[in-house]
Amino acid sequence: MNLRIVIIIFRKEILDMLRDKRTLIAMLGLPLILYPALFIVGAQLALMQQNKVADARSLVAVAGAHKDILEGWLLKTPKMGVAISDDPELDLAEGRLQAIVSLESDPAQTLELGKTANILIRYDATDTSSQEAVKRIMEALDAREKEMLKSRLEIIGIPGDFVNPYDVERRNVASGAKYTGTVLGMLMPLIMIVMLGVGAFYPAINLTAGEKERGTFETLLSTPISSFDILGGKFLAVFVLAMLTGLTNLASMVGTFAFQLSQMQDSASVSEIHIPAYSVLVIVLALIPLAFFISAIMMSIAVYAKSFQEAQSLLTPFLLILLFPAALAAIPGFHLSVTMQLVPIANFALLFKDLVTQKVSAQPIVMVLLSTTVYASLALYMAARIFRREDVVLSHDHGLSLTLRRSQFVKRDVPTPGTALFIFTLCLLLLFYAGTYVQGKYALWGIVITQYGIFLLPTLFVLWYLRVNLRNALSLRLPSGSGFLGGLVIAAGWAVMSLQLSVWQQRILPFPEELAKEMERLTGLGDQPVWVLLLVLALSPAICEEILFRGAVLSGLRKYLPWWALLFGVGLAFGIAHISIHRMFLTGMSGVVLTYIVWRTGSIYPGMLAHFAINSTAVLLQNKQVEARMPEELQSFLDAALKQEQGFPWWVLAGAAIVFASGVLLVETSQRKATSANMK
Repeated sequence: MNLRIVIIIFRKEILDMLRDKRTLIAMLGLPLILYPALFIVGAQLALMQQNKVADARSLVAVAGAHKDILEGWLLKTPKMGVAISDDPELDLAEGRLQAIVSLESDPAQTLELGKTANILIRYDATDTSSQEAVKRIMEALDAREKEMLKSRLEIIGIPGDFVNPYDVERRNVASGAKYTGTVLGMLMPLIMIVMLGVGAFYPAINLTAGEKERGTFETLLSTPISSFDILGGKFLAVFVLAMLTGLTNLASMVGTFAFQLSQMQDSASVSEIHIPAYSVLVIVLALIPLAFFISAIMMSIAVYAKSFQEAQSLLTPFLLILLFPAALAAIPGFHLSVTMQLVPIANFALLFKDLVTQKVSAQPIVMVLLSTTVYASLALYMAARIFRREDVVLSHDHGLSLTLRRSQFVKRDVPTPGTALFIFTLCLLLLFYAGTYVQGKYALWGIVITQYGIFLLPTLFVLWYLRVNLRNALSLRLPSGSGFLGGLVIAAGWAVMSLQLSVWQQRILPFPEELAKEMERLTGLGDQPVWVLLLVLALSPAICEEILFRGAVLSGLRKYLPWWALLFGVGLAFGIAHISIHRMFLTGMSGVVLTYIVWRTGSIYPGMLAHFAINSTAVLLQNKQVEARMPEELQSFLDAALKQEQGFPWWVLAGAAIVFASGVLLVETSQRKATSANMK
């Protein structure tokens, strides 16, 4: 990389972007104007409304034959008025009354007998004035109740302490800094991460899709400058603008909160509220790799668009996706555990939350910085690979046409990335809205409907309708015999290794017992014949899921992603399609293994065979009929390893790893040179 050229391109791009009003508004206008407006004006309006409700007089109606006594109790309460209404129900519904209080019996007679009088309060829970009226009514009744209780105890000669065995005093030990830090830690990370994305949003679009739309990418690539230098300058400009946006947001939020807190009357608690300097320093350091990561992802996505508007459509979902991991800091119970330290974006949000509460050691800080740096490096590497492909940078082919006439679609050997993602999204939506329903209603037959009606048929129909060559798109070619054997050997080793992974996962993320029972009901593991279970739970997914994931999705992405991103991307999609956080990791890893088999053999059939073998192993081990026919020694061994969660001995795992490696070796050595060149 020529650093001088990178800096020249960076200076040129940064000057152009700073002349853009949209960039300045998104980067400086929003944080400097929006936060004070939201917090100050919003807080003042909320305070005004709260004071208005607190100062207003509550009008209530008293119903019943003995309402005089109840009216006397209520009128002793400040800001309480009793109204006369011909139709109290209607007046309450239309807001003219805030509550209706009624007695179900003669209170004087009931209380004289030492019994309990029943009082009914009707109110509107959606109306704050009605809620305030109920609060005042309860205060009046509680005060009268204490007086009556004291009088009754005096009559029978029992001291008041007898009915109060203990007094409970609640004392908050959290400091003002910790309490305020917790509140800030729930809001500020979410806002900062989103604004980082906003800061990179327009620059990433303008420097990629904008160049395409203006027709200047061709001119830039025709200069004696390497594509890596061009990427370096453009990426540095996007990163600087995103980072500047993040820092501006941090400064604006801190300043806004400081101003708000300074207006509080409780100066003692305000004096305790501060964010330590080292926390701010760590937050700034963590922002650097996070801005790298977000900027690289956005540029990688935007470069596929042909116009500014299309890039906006592609990047808006990613901007929304940032909300989900960022929002984890606001969910009670989530903390910066060892696992969460490795989750991108979420680790920054949780670290931010812990930093402002002053309780973070060096270990999680280092892990978050290190993991985010690794993710940023991988994202930048992916962006570099994409920018080196002139067929992507200069492409004007964008997948699905707007026409609905099949005859107007261009024939293709494989689907475009847009088509592949469209098929995956379509099947995922059908699974979510229809598949979960039919599986819950029809159990085992619902799984059959899901496999063939939601995964297989839509995939084949879309590929046929778009005139995609099914043989090439689905890798419907016969591999060598050793390719078949290699896939089967890999499946044998992976079946044991995945069982061990499930034991380890159970210790970290236990599978809920209710969900396990529901899965057993849906699959019919204990009732159906073994051949039916193998047909539905092993063979059907081996055909239908492979056609979708290792067929359409793999062929659509394999020319546009590096091999490692291809394997993990298709594997991740496979895990997501199982719609369960408890199954996502294991199914995702199995998806990586199956994707590797199909990718290296150039055929979907070894993947189907391996998929069938892995699923068959799981079905047979969980079937009670098969379990009853096992030798007692084998059954005891498997029970100890799986049901008692002791895991397999080291020699079993070593053997499985050797079998797995042998299968990989068979696949690698059996691959034909022509197939290898085609896959690359």
